[in-house]
Amino acid sequence: MKTLSAPLAVAIVGMGPRGISVIERLAAHLHEHPSTPPITLHLIDDAEHGAGRIWETSQTRTLCMNTLAGAVTLFTEPESTLTAPALEGPILYEWIQLLRGDDPTAAGISDAKVELFRQFPPTVDRAFATELDESRPESHPSRALYGAYLRWVLTVALAQLPDGVEVVHHFSRATDIADAGDHDVLTLADGSQVAADKTVLAYGWQVPAANEEEQRLAAADLNWVRPDNPVEQPVEEIPAGQKVLVRGLGMGFFDVMALVTINRGGEFVADDSARGGLRYQPSGREPQLVVTSGRGYPYLPKSQYHSLPPKADLSRFKAALADLGDDFDFGAEVLPALVRDAYAAYYPERAAEIDAAKLHADTLPALAAELSAALNCEFRLDYWMNPLAAYDGDDPTGFIAAGLERDIAESQAGRDSRLKAALWAISAARKPASIAGSEGRMSWASRTGAYREFMAFGQMVGSGPPLFRTQQLLALIDAGLITFLGDHPQLEIGDAFTLRTRFGAASSDWLVDAWMHQPDVRHAVDPMSVSLQARTRPFHDHGHPTGSPETTWQRRTIHPDGAVDERLHIIGIPTYAQWPDTTISPMPGTDPLMLQETDRTAGDLLA
Repeated sequence: MKTLSAPLAVAIVGMGPRGISVIERLAAHLHEHPSTPPITLHLIDDAEHGAGRIWETSQTRTLCMNTLAGAVTLFTEPESTLTAPALEGPILYEWIQLLRGDDPTAAGISDAKVELFRQFPPTVDRAFATELDESRPESHPSRALYGAYLRWVLTVALAQLPDGVEVVHHFSRATDIADAGDHDVLTLADGSQVAADKTVLAYGWQVPAANEEEQRLAAADLNWVRPDNPVEQPVEEIPAGQKVLVRGLGMGFFDVMALVTINRGGEFVADDSARGGLRYQPSGREPQLVVTSGRGYPYLPKSQYHSLPPKADLSRFKAALADLGDDFDFGAEVLPALVRDAYAAYYPERAAEIDAAKLHADTLPALAAELSAALNCEFRLDYWMNPLAAYDGDDPTGFIAAGLERDIAESQAGRDSRLKAALWAISAARKPASIAGSEGRMSWASRTGAYREFMAFGQMVGSGPPLFRTQQLLALIDAGLITFLGDHPQLEIGDAFTLRTRFGAASSDWLVDAWMHQPDVRHAVDPMSVSLQARTRPFHDHGHPTGSPETTWQRRTIHPDGAVDERLHIIGIPTYAQWPDTTISPMPGTDPLMLQETDRTAGDLLA
């Protein structure tokens, strides 16, 4: 333990979920070490403290989480891998149940969680009343409601701090960190400064500098909405009736879609005669969206299980992971087992044939083709990697709309869908695969080849929208408000933006890039990130620099000369290239890596 006559000054930059968790874990460590000297804890963020920018409680209720109410928490659990005692608290859905007065015994909520809730009774905006009443474990809560939960967890976390901790809130953005010898000085956007003995950067997504194409887009005398968090994108400025080109068909697209329809007064109405079950009643203020992406096909909707998702059987895949050494080849040593697991989920009655089939390929499409041929079966896993690839017609919108009908039906089938069971195996394998390959343990060729292809596929089939968003998309297609341009678009910039695919071209004065870049320390543009360059270096994977800062196990940064920084920690999303599972919200019962990380970091602040 560090002994100081003056209080130890600790700064946490970023007051979203990770910042909150560091506070809660710091409190747990302090109670384990009551002789620790006094601490001044500086909490720094220009966004709402507790919610952060992504989960601000004042944002539109149109935007929802991509996580289920019954599958997210910010509290540690007794069985978690921790270095200080856990603080049991309600997961999001239990908190909702307690808010609306459900019987905790009937709901199976533990006494410890109920007591914590009663000790710190939340005050929640009455505008959430309808959402609270209608919530189920499988609901996708609004981001604002999750923000309200996070704000309550912050209240609880702060209350756990011992009397010797003074908390100072700074509602401004950190713009610089400077080495002042035996401490750091953080400069904030409002001109104030904070002296810190230890600093944790928990600032989440950082937009990198514009690449060459983006510089040309920004220089054009046209309307370009750059990649960013959807609540930061000015889509409200798009004129009614305007044709708009959109690149991206993942969650960013579905958010933009909702913002330019529901938030403009449009309404989706249940209609059994509509092929997706919904009909769209326009307000007349909607733009016309022409959409494309590399794959050209929307992310698949999540299954409607009417419960939490089932556990995927990944027995072959996990056995392969257990036998891995360093510098393993993901395509040759892991993928064959995963493809067998996916086919066994589709054809459980043919497990023996699946295990006996000879596989020689080392890419997912080729392995799927080999196994389909060996089984002489109709299921083709490789088809789902790019549904448009084999389409040789001239109506991509019609083809995709028909595909969405099928996707909706498969989603509604829930546990009865063989297809969804197979794709769920692919999705569920992402976390253990990322853990196995973290810290450069996977060969560079397979990381940039077979593994990258698998992760992109897993994102498409496992991190898609709630079912109702896909139903809304189909209703908007039928209303003539959304058309598709196809796959692999090429951009031209002239008097207008033009996107061209093998199916044709479309032009407009407006282009929306509906995604978010990964942070990249090599191309930092945020002033705070720029100021870190003397204190960080990119994590190198097999000699190749990545976009993540290199950190120790305790998340201390590594200087360009290889020295370990004694004061600066970076956690979470920016470290994605070195550490696994940095973007997923903590799920109860899974020993979340995020909470292990915040626990280690909090303990290291007192070292």
